[in-house]
Amino acid sequence: MTAGNQPTLQAVNSTAGNLSTQLRNIMQQIIQFNQWLTAYGGASELETALGFTTTDANTIISSIANLATLAGIYQGTAQAGGAFNYMANSEALWGGQ
Repeated sequence: MTAGNQPTLQAVNSTAGNLSTQLRNIMQQIIQFNQWLTAYGGASELETALGFTTTDANTIISSIANLATLAGIYQGTAQAGGAFNYMANSEALWGGQ
C-alpha cells in the first residue's frame, strides 16, 4: 500500500531519536521543577507567596513529587515500590486534557 506516510529508515530513526530525547528532557525538567519547589519552600510557600489554596498547593507538591519519583526510576536513581498509576495521580494538574 502506498497511501499515507510510508516508513523509511530515516523516519523510524528520527521518530525513535526524537521521542527518546523528548522523554529525557521532560524527565530532567520534572526533577528540576521538583527541586525548585522544595527550595522555594514547598506547599506553605506556594500558599503564602503565591496565593494557592492549601488543597491546590498540596496537590501540586504531591503530584510533582510523584512524577519526580517516576523520573528517578527513568534515570535509575529510584526504584518502583510497586504498581502506581502516575498518570491518574497527576490528572488534577492536566485537567483532563
